Amino acid sequence: MSRPVPEPSGAPTVVREPVRATGMEVEIARAAAGTTTTARDVVAVEEPLEIRLNGWRWLVTMRTPGDDGDLIVGLLGSEGVITRAADVETVVFTRHPEEPDLANVADVHLRHPIDDVRARLARHQTTAVTSCGLCGKSAVEALLTDRPPLPPGPLLDAAVLARVPDLLAGAQPAFRATGGLHAAALLDGAGTLLVAREDVGRHNAVDKALGWRLRAHDTSALVLVVSGRASFEIVQKAHAAAVPVVAAVSAPSSLAVTLARDANLTLAGFVRDGGYNVYAGAERVRPAEPVPASRVPTEHDEPLWFIPPEVRRALDAVARKISLDDWRALTLAERERLVALGDGPPQPFLDALTAAVLARTGRPPRTLAAKAAP
Repeated sequence: MSRPVPEPSGAPTVVREPVRATGMEVEIARAAAGTTTTARDVVAVEEPLEIRLNGWRWLVTMRTPGDDGDLIVGLLGSEGVITRAADVETVVFTRHPEEPDLANVADVHLRHPIDDVRARLARHQTTAVTSCGLCGKSAVEALLTDRPPLPPGPLLDAAVLARVPDLLAGAQPAFRATGGLHAAALLDGAGTLLVAREDVGRHNAVDKALGWRLRAHDTSALVLVVSGRASFEIVQKAHAAAVPVVAAVSAPSSLAVTLARDANLTLAGFVRDGGYNVYAGAERVRPAEPVPASRVPTEHDEPLWFIPPEVRRALDAVARKISLDDWRALTLAERERLVALGDGPPQPFLDALTAAVLARTGRPPRTLAAKAAP
């Protein structure tokens, strides 16, 4: 489930933000089955972005071009330099003197002096190359001195966590093209996808999503979703943004768990295949209502129990069938389109089904034997 995403409004004014492809085609030597052939492949773009604050050269970060305005605003929010997008007056992208083809220098003009934070920001310059420049319990205690733990609540239905992989898979077009990008997304309490961002750096993707939230003045985000592991830095960014739930497709780190518990965040890891582990803040997750065993559909009783009823009816109408593996191979957008077409004329549904299954499996959907033409 998704809804139209509003364009960021109000300050800051972003000038000449570069429009660049997230992927680049390269020639490769591909080895398979004992033979080597020449082929073309698409790799994720990684380029430097130099950020200057009120004329002071702050740092250079490696990122995938795209949504750079959101990245900068989100990074400033994570670092505590700003509390709202209006604290930034302008972000102006200019050409780098050594790379004239790239608009990879961002001149950020803040509405307040930065003298009081320059010492702390200068420290970030020396630690930005690592996942986190802080270590151990002292880092958690230092963060909680500046930002107190989050208040209790709100509650989140367990079903929302179960849908996270599908929501994220449908929001990663650049990853599908390159296989080399991380993603971060924000969901509201109903599981609605508010925004998704991609980047070669996991932390950059998070800053892009949180920067969009600041620029859009959105206050409904309840869950921060990340495509890989949950590090200390990811949980720290969620804490700074007061997003109370972090859901990661992979594992959390020990320090991420420590910070989440002390900051009263909910941290879920291994959110995939319909399950998850909650490492902190389990009280925010409302368990799913148990279903009596006698009512749980099984493959023996109902072979298509995993497919929405609209799609099942349409499959009967066009004499086609689909396996669980084939259904899972479809993207969220493709599944939603099939559901939307399910109660309509059969031909548009069949055309969409054939195109989607062919694209994901390399073969057309199988014929339903009982209704096959003689």
